[in-house]
Amino acid sequence: MVMQIGSGYIGSPMLEKSESNHEVIPSPPATWTIKYSFYKFSFSNDQECHVSINGGDPIYLRAGQGFQMDAHDSPITSFKISESGITYNFLGAHK
Repeated sequence: MVMQIGSGYIGSPMLEKSESNHEVIPSPPATWTIKYSFYKFSFSNDQECHVSINGGDPIYLRAGQGFQMDAHDSPITSFKISESGITYNFLGAHK
């Protein structure tokens, strides 16, 4: 098993509310030349919604179901909520 060494964590400072086709992962600092790549990621949703991971097809999540991944899964660089008005929060560990 390969040990993953990251450089930091980011997440929601409070509950957030989505807009249609909303990208959850923020842009990195202006001094970075690459976007965030999460090797650990957790998402919590208060309402049912659809999400697209890394540009893939929409996936249905029940209200409160959420989503988690870790270092054994493919890194996440994009996580979009299809619907507007979804309250959520996220936490990610990045390289």
